[in-house]
Amino acid sequence: MREKARQHLRPLLKQYLEAEDIETSAFATQCPCCGNRALLNADNTWRCFNCEASGDVLDYDMRLNPELNELESAKHIRQLLGLKVLELNTVEGNALMDMEFKPTGFLIEKLIGKGVYILAGASKIGKSWLVLWLADCVSKGVPVWDLKTSRCEVLYVSLEDTQQRIQQRLNDVTGGEAGPLYIATESALLSSGFEDQLTGFLDEHPHVGFVIIDTLQRIRPAKAEKYSYAGDYEIMTTLKNIADEFNITILLVHHTRKEESSDAFNMISGTTGLLGCADGALVLQKPSRLSPEATLDVTGREMADIQLKLRFNDQTRHWDFIEYGRDEPSQRDKVLEAVRMFISDCHEWHGTATELLEILRDSLGPDTKPNTLSRRLNASASKLEQDYGVNYRTSRGHKDKIIHLADLTCVDASDCVDVLEAASGP
Repeated sequence: MREKARQHLRPLLKQYLEAEDIETSAFATQCPCCGNRALLNADNTWRCFNCEASGDVLDYDMRLNPELNELESAKHIRQLLGLKVLELNTVEGNALMDMEFKPTGFLIEKLIGKGVYILAGASKIGKSWLVLWLADCVSKGVPVWDLKTSRCEVLYVSLEDTQQRIQQRLNDVTGGEAGPLYIATESALLSSGFEDQLTGFLDEHPHVGFVIIDTLQRIRPAKAEKYSYAGDYEIMTTLKNIADEFNITILLVHHTRKEESSDAFNMISGTTGLLGCADGALVLQKPSRLSPEATLDVTGREMADIQLKLRFNDQTRHWDFIEYGRDEPSQRDKVLEAVRMFISDCHEWHGTATELLEILRDSLGPDTKPNTLSRRLNASASKLEQDYGVNYRTSRGHKDKIIHLADLTCVDASDCVDVLEAASGP
C-alpha cells in the first residue's frame, strides 16, 4: 500500500476508535492484540505497555480484523467513517485463478440458484400458483419436476392477496399440510422501510433461504412509477445486496409486456436494468389465455438456458411438467467430463493435481499442466457439483495442495462428502 494513503489515514485514529466504540481516553486506549492498556502518542500512533505491539490506525484495524489486508483495512476504515474509498482493490489474474471458493449451490436444480431472480408472465397466467407451489416444495425439500431442491424455510410476501385468499390457495397447493413457510400480505415500499423489514426478519429467522416477493411492482417506490434504467438497476442492486449478505434466493414476481418478442426475456416489463442486474430469470407464457399449457423459459448466470413445457392441473393447482421445449444443452466440458468418468469408477479419491493429471492424461492431452487443471477445477467447482455430480474440495498437504473428489451419485454420497470435508477442513 502506498505510504501516502497510509499517511492520509493516520490522523483518523481517535475517530476510528470512537466509531468502533472502543474505550479511549485522551492518552490511552485498549490494545487490539492483548486487550491491555495502550498509549496514544502525539503522532497518532499507539503502543501497548504489555505486549509492545504498536502502529497506526491501519495496524490497529488489521490486528482487530486479522482477515483483512492493508487495502481491505483502508476500505473498512473509510466506510466506517463515511469517507470516500480511494483504493482500487485488485487481484492479479493467476492469483485469482488459484483462489478457491465454495460452490454457490442451487435452490432448485437447473432453475434457480442463489441471488435475485425474476419470474415474469402475463397477468392472471398462473404465476402466483407456481411460486406458492415452489415455496411449498422448497420448504419440504421435495423435488420440483424431478429436479432436486435445497430445503430451507421460506418467506412469501404476497402483496396482491388477503390472508383469507392465501389460506384457500395454500390449502389447495399443499393438501392441508404446509412446510416451514412464513407469509406476509403487506409491507413497506423499498427506500421507505422494506429493506429494514426484510433484513430484520432474516436476522430473526436464520434458516430462511428463499424469499418470494409477489409482486415487484408492489414494493417499488412511488417515484419509480416512471421506468428508467437507473431506477430499475438501483432496485435490483438493493435486493441483490440483501440476497448476497444473507446467502439466500429472492424471487421477484413480475409482469411481461403485451408486445410479443422472439426472445422471451425481452418481454420482461421495465428496462434492461432489471434483467441486467438479476442472477437469472424465468418467463411463463401461454399460447392463449384459455390454454392450460405454457412454456417456462429459464436463463441464469450459473446455469444453461432451458425451456420447459408445462400444463396447469386444475385438481392439484400445480403446474405439471410435460417435456423440455428444446433439447437440453449437449455440449460438455472435456475436463469436467474426464473427472466425472474417472470418479464414477472409484467413487472417491484424493491426491495432488499432478497425480490427477497423470490419471486423466489420455483425456486431457499432453499440453495440460497441473496448475492449469487445478485452476479449472477451482473455477468450476459449482458446475462440477451441479451438472456432473462430483463434489470437489481441497486441503493443504505437507508440500502440495491435496484435491479431494467424491461421487455424489453413489449410494453413500453423503458419507463420501462428510469424509472429504473432514479431511479438507473448514
